[in-house]
Amino acid sequence: MKLRRFQAKDMSEALKIIKDELGEDAIILDTQKRYKLDPFTGKKLSCVEVVAAVDEKEESPLFERAKRPTIEQSAIGDILNEIKSLKDEIYRLTKIINNSSLDFNEKRYQKTETLNLNNIQVLLSALHLDRHSELKLIRSLYPKGIKRADKFPLRLRQYISSNLKLGPSAERLKGRCWWAVVGPTGVGKTTTLAKIAARLKFLCGKSGVLISVDGYRLGAIEQLQRFASLMELPLETAQTNKELLKLFSKNREKDFILVDTTGRNPYSSFHKTELQRLFDSVPGLMAQVMLSATSKREDLIESIGFYKRFPVAGWTLTKIDETKSLATALLPIIESELPLSYVTNGQKVPEDIMIPKAIELANMVIAPLVMKENSKVNIETKVRDFNAVV
Repeated sequence: MKLRRFQAKDMSEALKIIKDELGEDAIILDTQKRYKLDPFTGKKLSCVEVVAAVDEKEESPLFERAKRPTIEQSAIGDILNEIKSLKDEIYRLTKIINNSSLDFNEKRYQKTETLNLNNIQVLLSALHLDRHSELKLIRSLYPKGIKRADKFPLRLRQYISSNLKLGPSAERLKGRCWWAVVGPTGVGKTTTLAKIAARLKFLCGKSGVLISVDGYRLGAIEQLQRFASLMELPLETAQTNKELLKLFSKNREKDFILVDTTGRNPYSSFHKTELQRLFDSVPGLMAQVMLSATSKREDLIESIGFYKRFPVAGWTLTKIDETKSLATALLPIIESELPLSYVTNGQKVPEDIMIPKAIELANMVIAPLVMKENSKVNIETKVRDFNAVV
């Protein structure tokens, strides 16, 4: 008799394996419910272990000469008959085993897992994320499965502070700063450009010029003209890329040249062509891309994919003071590995712009979570002294 032990996720799969390897005459001797750890998630999984046997017949001349079965052969025959009579009963019990409830330890494990997940869902509600963002965040924070929900804010804080990339700021550039401020409509391009220009002139003592190519939006040039007059900076306008190139050649000795562009729909093929011609016309011109913290995840992802095709110096997250949760915008930025140069939190020029620090932005993200679970940990809800780091 040939004995084999098999493991499978359920009884139906085990029976198929036994049939394939031992044949139709195989007999099940024993079944057991087992548990094993998933090597990828660390979770406890159930499986079925089955012991099966098959009678091996030997074909030889001695077998042909045998006239009567020996006592040993008779005993084996009786055992096999008894086993066969129990086969149907075993099948019936197998179904019961598969449908039976888990043992106490497994129940306790699943109960703990459910409680931890429920606790995390309560905390996640404070971040105002969509379902897709929640799932991606849980997978990132718990790659081996959820063990303790009470460490969720600390894990999130560590994840943000470790994975957020910081981009170059205009104030820290050693050479010239030739930036075109680009982004979707209403994201705050003109105001942010004025803030950067003010910091370069008043904090760094640099000389520069502002250029507007936005002849599409009503009042765009007038708004930038007011900013330029207050900062005593020259303002030029360019209607064509050829005119723009001449202006760069004329002001090539300046420390910085900032270009205010037209805000358009990033889904537009015309906008793609417009920006491509802009950067092709001026070698060395780089984009500083504006993203709004009030945008939905799918809109942010779409904008990121659109503007990544151009020569990008860095990314600016605007309007962080106008959102309930900074996580909705910061997490897609981390997932896309974007270098963040600035964040803005108001309309004041030049005060409401900051060079980001990863740990401070992480603290701002988890502040609602700390309040949600009534923690004694004192986390600042606003970032202070950004302007001290220039």
